[in-house]
Amino acid sequence: MTQTIRTATPDDMPRLVDLLMLDAQERHAEDAILWKMADDAPAQIEKALTFALTADRQPFRQFWHVADDGGQITGVIHAMMLPVPPIYAGPFGEPGLILPDSFVAADAPSGTLEGLLGAAEDALHEAGARIKLASFVTGEIWRTAFEASGYEPLTLYLSRNDIGDHGMPAGVRQATENDIPGIVARSAENRQIRFDIDSFWEIHSEADPRFSAWMTRS
Repeated sequence: MTQTIRTATPDDMPRLVDLLMLDAQERHAEDAILWKMADDAPAQIEKALTFALTADRQPFRQFWHVADDGGQITGVIHAMMLPVPPIYAGPFGEPGLILPDSFVAADAPSGTLEGLLGAAEDALHEAGARIKLASFVTGEIWRTAFEASGYEPLTLYLSRNDIGDHGMPAGVRQATENDIPGIVARSAENRQIRFDIDSFWEIHSEADPRFSAWMTRS
């Protein structure tokens, strides 16, 4: 029987929990501190999936697709419509984001990942996404598939976990309300740098007052 790519259903949840646990274990193996696993990880995954696949009121539009090989689920991919942060203009509407909680079994048929990626892209396109983003944590096969589909690097997150318990460095203190104007100014500089790198980060005309209001609330 030929493998098919279809929308996930609640009946798929037991197998999806297994696949997403394998994804979690790969992340944990990559960095056990950054990707520390909860003792009840399977239960937490099932709870999140239950909401994602059954709840009528969702905080954002999301899409789950599975690769079905004769009744055996060999892969899963998760995508969503990404709300635009209020400090950015978002001239192309909500981007579509392919999330890293996606996984393909080691024994999946050839082309499974590419089929899942195509299904996720189609769903995002039909939802109105004019820009598509992708994020992954581990696995060169994901990088290769994204690059083959035309994705280019946009943002690189850096992390470190050897900070230690040395207390707050000299010259660093908790922010106060009096610091808001300076924080807004530094944010504006950062926004401009991002925009200079890629016009994807187009700045909203009211970015400063919006960010100031958010920092005041924070």
